[in-house]
Amino acid sequence: MILITGGLGFLGCNLARLLCDAGEQVVLTSNRNVEVPSLLAPYVDKILKIIPLDITSLENVSQAIQQLGVKSIVHAAIRSEKGDTPLYQAMHVNVTGTINVLEAAHRAKIKRVLFISSEAVYQGMADTTPFREEERLTITSDRFIPGTKKAGEILCLMYCKEYGMEAVSIRLTRVYGPLYRGIRNLAGLMVESAAKGKPIALGNYDPAEAHDFIYIKDAARALVLLLEAPTLRHRIYNLGFGRLTSVGEFADAIKRLLPEAEIHLGDGPGPVVSTKTPMDINTCVDISRIREETGFTPEFDPYHGVEHYLFWARHGTYK
Repeated sequence: MILITGGLGFLGCNLARLLCDAGEQVVLTSNRNVEVPSLLAPYVDKILKIIPLDITSLENVSQAIQQLGVKSIVHAAIRSEKGDTPLYQAMHVNVTGTINVLEAAHRAKIKRVLFISSEAVYQGMADTTPFREEERLTITSDRFIPGTKKAGEILCLMYCKEYGMEAVSIRLTRVYGPLYRGIRNLAGLMVESAAKGKPIALGNYDPAEAHDFIYIKDAARALVLLLEAPTLRHRIYNLGFGRLTSVGEFADAIKRLLPEAEIHLGDGPGPVVSTKTPMDINTCVDISRIREETGFTPEFDPYHGVEHYLFWARHGTYK
């Protein structure tokens, strides 16, 4: 049984679908989000369980793990500033919740926990070469996620040292694909609008803004490879496409697939803006470590990612 915390979120749902397709027994935790997407419906109450769980309670986390016979965990639950979340509440979920998941896993003798971290831990670093996992990080952060992901990685390393666990941090880059609803991912917003026949109204956004975008199916497949690997030589892995892709490249891909799409990107009357903050990074991550250990190579370039995403958004079919 594989437990995914934050399991009804964007990453959890797509990962659960891939695991269920492979015949794995999966349990997803729900807290604020209780809606089960159609892509998971065929598996619910068969090989997929969905349980309410507040990860800020160690007792509740331990009880769920014991009762369900969990063998490995993907810890993806997170709170950000969205919705004006108070700082204390975010710290309670992101930091205390992570401690509870690690401690409950240790008590249950679960060997491997994948902690979903972020490329945002590299915030404040001005390098222009791809970041490797050995980088010395700064302690400053300008948002809840970068700060708490750094804290989570430290906790994972301490549990590894103290108990010999495989508490492995996955530094995930910007992900796009079915079910994503965040406002900082312009690639997803563009595809959603185009699929619904709506104009892409991003006239004030810079088409040259670039990120290490990875499609959700690639990200989920990499996590499965990390779960299945007999041994893992490291405790931190970058996970991205391994190169920068501009927002303009996604606009081009949409235009190739939907020539009739109305796209306004960087052509607005106001000043051009970016979703990046001054501390955000301006390069990609180096994925040689995960590639060499698991054989992972991204399969969805921007064109094929948009193609799959459009099919989902227009037809509701997940293939």
